Amino acid sequence: MINKKLLASTALAGLLAASNAFSQTTNFVGPSLALTGSYVGGSSKFKTGDFLNNEVFEGTGIDAKLGEQTNIIAGLDLNYGFAAGNNFVIGVGATYDFSKTKAGGFNSDFTINSEDAAFTLDTTLKNHYSLYVQPTYVINKDSAMFAKVGRHYAKSTTTADGNFVSFMGDVTSFSKNVEGWGYGLGLKSFLTNNLFVQAEAGVVSYDKVDLPFMSGASDLDAGNTHSSIKQKTTSATISVGYKF
Repeated sequence: MINKKLLASTALAGLLAASNAFSQTTNFVGPSLALTGSYVGGSSKFKTGDFLNNEVFEGTGIDAKLGEQTNIIAGLDLNYGFAAGNNFVIGVGATYDFSKTKAGGFNSDFTINSEDAAFTLDTTLKNHYSLYVQPTYVINKDSAMFAKVGRHYAKSTTTADGNFVSFMGDVTSFSKNVEGWGYGLGLKSFLTNNLFVQAEAGVVSYDKVDLPFMSGASDLDAGNTHSSIKQKTTSATISVGYKF
């Protein structure tokens, strides 16, 4: 009789514990949609090899980090959370930015054959969106912390200008679709059963883009490029969302 009571008590305690754990993750399971606001720093690494193998530059290359530019970007974040055991939820989702990101600029004045010259370079990322996985640890029924890993997609545009265009070929603006991996950490808190706020920090590094700048006509005809750009963003994001 005692054993039966003990077993019944143990089973009840286990059921209550499981129920409590499930109730903690309830808010974080299912679909949600959030409006995001991000403070984004965009930077680029501009690099050239031996493209300048001519009488003027004598093979001197460039390896420079373009000045970082800051942006305020609004967007959307669509998420779906799946329960993954006690206190754990796996979220999957997608984000989209409403505006472009300035990703670095370069401005240089110098002299060629005793004459003043100038060269500027500007880079942007637009049509940015991402697909991500978000492992989440639920602290209590209203709060959780998460990590995020995502694949990011955007259109990279680099524009060059200067009064020595003959050294840049005929192309002064070049665009290409790029991809990159992004990583982030954040906190999510519910204000009501459905309304939540979320804060996160993240970084994205995009693939290198070969540029048809700083090339002679023969190089361009042959499809050769001698310069490249590699873009990176860091961000701090606040989201306000609704869980359906």
